[in-house]
Amino acid sequence: MAFVYDMPVDPDAKNNTHAYCVGLVGHNKSVLELGCATGHVTRAMVDRGCKVVGIELDAAAATIAETWAERVVAGDIDRGEVWDQIDDESFDVILCGDVLEHLRDPLETLRSAVRKLKPDGYVVTSLPNVAHGDVRMLLLGGSFRYREVGLLDRTHLRFFTLESIRELLRDAGLLVVDTKRVVVPLFGTELEVERDGFPQAIVERILSDPEAQTYQFVMKSVRDNGTQAVAGLADRVGALTASSEIVCRDLQEATALNVSLNEQVSRLRDHIDAMDGHVAGLENTIGHLHHALDDSEQRYHALLATRTFRVLAPLRRLYAGLRGSRPPARPLGS
Repeated sequence: MAFVYDMPVDPDAKNNTHAYCVGLVGHNKSVLELGCATGHVTRAMVDRGCKVVGIELDAAAATIAETWAERVVAGDIDRGEVWDQIDDESFDVILCGDVLEHLRDPLETLRSAVRKLKPDGYVVTSLPNVAHGDVRMLLLGGSFRYREVGLLDRTHLRFFTLESIRELLRDAGLLVVDTKRVVVPLFGTELEVERDGFPQAIVERILSDPEAQTYQFVMKSVRDNGTQAVAGLADRVGALTASSEIVCRDLQEATALNVSLNEQVSRLRDHIDAMDGHVAGLENTIGHLHHALDDSEQRYHALLATRTFRVLAPLRRLYAGLRGSRPPARPLGS
């Protein structure tokens, strides 16, 4: 039986939701994984020394996940009774990977999950960003068509932005201490939005939002102990994390622009070198002409200085006078 969410997990992959989740969970942890599906992420955590208990709605998928998990509870997370089967257990980490958006009441689920945390435990969540630029483009065109998977998965019951995710976690008694972003460029998602359909001004306006190309938010959150110091620190960490990722993104774009400019400069230098060769050829020609002119002038002045030229001067004047006094020629037949 094929499951739509069953896929291989590479913990070392870049810009990847599963890799970020596994990385934030860490090594050698006791983990409660909500919505473990067939255990594709479970297996990656077990390979890192974790002991995992899963909860999965689909009984067939839960059976497959038991291959790697310590055990899997088959049940509906949206219903309170599923938590009775984990009554006396506590965990280092609660993992909610791509699950909260499928629930009717994700806040109540998170509150129930937090009760299963050890005092120093934390929660890892991954949620899609409904404010991705491609979704905005679809809405501008009057479309909001569901897909089998992705940002507009047909089984999504809730939709989140960065602000509403933080609000959800805060209402569950959690503080975000780390945020990672899966980035997919505008016009690059499974929504297949065509670039030609939108004016450049609209594209630039959407891209002015630094989260417009964020496809998924993966966050690590700790319990809020109620102190202003911890809350302030969490806010600063969140802001710095967001800023650093945006700066990194801008740096990548600046680096690409710098490479392009360097290539243009290199081509310009080649052109200038070619022109230099052409100019050098013109300068050589002009130099030869100057030398020829100088030589001609020297020969002319030398001729003027000869005895023969001086002796013949009276004859030249007489000849010039005779030419000047000669009557004009008469027309034929006159």
